Amino acid sequence: MRRIRKDATKVWHNPEIHGSLHRGQPGGVLPRVAPSGEDRRTANQHRAALEALFAPRKDPEAPVESGTRVKTGREAPGRIVLSPPPQSDPHAVERQKLLGRVLTATGRPAISKATNDFLKAGHTFPQEQDVYLQLLEHTDEERIQEAIEALSGILAGELPKRRAVLESRLRRIEEFAEESRTRDAASRLRKHLGGSPSGRGKIGESVPASGASLQPIAGAPLPAGNGSSEAREEQ
Repeated sequence: MRRIRKDATKVWHNPEIHGSLHRGQPGGVLPRVAPSGEDRRTANQHRAALEALFAPRKDPEAPVESGTRVKTGREAPGRIVLSPPPQSDPHAVERQKLLGRVLTATGRPAISKATNDFLKAGHTFPQEQDVYLQLLEHTDEERIQEAIEALSGILAGELPKRRAVLESRLRRIEEFAEESRTRDAASRLRKHLGGSPSGRGKIGESVPASGASLQPIAGAPLPAGNGSSEAREEQ
């Protein structure tokens, strides 16, 4: 037999209160009171407040003016897109490559071939002394005449960079060129180079009578192309 604890909680019922509630009701069931309109409005307001409290938040859309969306302060910053590096011009790259071959070629056959390849590609030579100094070694005298004419214009405004090499090549052209026009052009340019110690005599000016002109080297054949004699003169 189960023992009841003496300190167990006791529930007291007031018979007067329960008696008045159940008195006059069949079966002891309380009547159901219909909610009024004010109660329904209050309940709806509470329900709407609870829904708004627990509903997920949405960022307000930015106002649109004249079809353009106005940026807000909370928008993410725009991506920085770097422009692609400029691509090299293939034509310029090819020109620089062929010009380098002309400047580094040694010997008349190699210089002639590099020059012809450069011109066949449709390029034009820059107005520089080193380029036309190489063209003086071309096997075609027409190219030699063009080089002498270009050097005459260049040296009218600047000093010769490799004067000893230039004079050596002009002497050989003056001695062994087949056409008289080529020999005369080389002789005129060489004499104007020897017109003053600094070589600043302009083309077309007369050479002073006291100026000693350089004599051509007789009997020396045109070199095949190592340029050893020119290197000694340049030193």
